[in-house]
Amino acid sequence: MPGACLELDQLHLFYCINQAVNQSHVSLCALQKVRNPALKELLQDEEILTVATVERMVSQFLHHVKMGTWREEGWPTVWTDYSVSKLALNAYSRLLAKQQEGRGLSVNCFCPGFTRTSMTRGRGSRSPEEAAEVGVKLALLSPHQLPTGNFFKWCTPSLYSKL
Repeated sequence: MPGACLELDQLHLFYCINQAVNQSHVSLCALQKVRNPALKELLQDEEILTVATVERMVSQFLHHVKMGTWREEGWPTVWTDYSVSKLALNAYSRLLAKQQEGRGLSVNCFCPGFTRTSMTRGRGSRSPEEAAEVGVKLALLSPHQLPTGNFFKWCTPSLYSKL
């Protein structure tokens, strides 16, 4: 995941902003769909989560896909590749939030809800414009109103509030 590593290494690009809000649509559901206990623990345990462990997770997923064993290995079975990418996005966002804690940079992810897009074949309870408003609303909050390291469902911190 060179792009994600670049983001961690290039934080000086954030000199003029104080927030990073990542749209992470199905990641909360994806974590609940992970059937592999070791993988689930890795994604939830902040003590063992590192950039290297996230990269290993993605590499393992790609290997399991190539071998045709991804189902047996406990990966999400709905929108599998998309779900794994969002799991990785949340993990990288948690790492960035932890790394930047106390430095005035707020890093969060959000799920805008089931949105009518080509990916959902036009189904969904929200329009793309409504979904975009969620990201804009969160990004425009002052740092004092917006914590860091949270996962928001719509505009509300989720019960599973850690990214």
